[in-house]
Amino acid sequence: MEIPGEEIISHSNIVRIKAKDKLCGVCEYTREIALAEQKRADTIHSFKEALGKKEFQIYFQPKISGREQKIASAEVLVRWQRANGDLWFPDSFLPILEETGEIEALDYYVYETAFQWLTDRREKGLKLPLSLNVSPVHFRKIHTFTKKVLQLIQKYEIPSEYLVFEITETTYIHNIEAVNHMIRFFHEKNIRISMDDFGSGYSSLNTLKDILFDEVKIDKKFLSDRLTENGKIVDLTGAEQSIYNQIKRGD
Repeated sequence: MEIPGEEIISHSNIVRIKAKDKLCGVCEYTREIALAEQKRADTIHSFKEALGKKEFQIYFQPKISGREQKIASAEVLVRWQRANGDLWFPDSFLPILEETGEIEALDYYVYETAFQWLTDRREKGLKLPLSLNVSPVHFRKIHTFTKKVLQLIQKYEIPSEYLVFEITETTYIHNIEAVNHMIRFFHEKNIRISMDDFGSGYSSLNTLKDILFDEVKIDKKFLSDRLTENGKIVDLTGAEQSIYNQIKRGD
């Protein structure tokens, strides 16, 4: 089968970029790469229409209180329910949307959908705090982000004690000034901030004394059965610090 020259050049450029990440410097255009590129193109071209049709659905991952042994809050997650019935999980489309910048629109959509849900449930007597993820791209325009979020909070009249915004450790390390600005802004509104995936490879426990976060979520690597004796000590120290941060805020 003959392949058009334009397509060959396109395939070559794709693997040329991927080859830079390989130690051998060689990359073959395989079926797996072709499928991944097809999905990437589908994501980019169909995102805005899918958002308008509300194909993105929010799910709630419960957080269990170790003290009371019951659901204390929930983390808001997003799934893409495609028109053909396929359900896409975040790792298959979020990296692409972060690359294109479309993740901003999706985050605001998730926030507003979650606030609507929270308002409806509060009217029915259910009081459940929600944790919402903040994508790194927002820290390029942090003032726009905080203003937009505050407008949504005021629109749905969400009490501050029902909200926690989560930022990954990686995001914090690469945007310390902007993240601290966001934390101070939300603290003025009595809204809590959580560091997610602490210990995933950047920070040390020594940094905990300086951060402005209200709680710290320890990365699952710290809970691995393969920890060394020193690692188990670090694990315990990190868990105690996380619990202390939460108790300090009255969780």
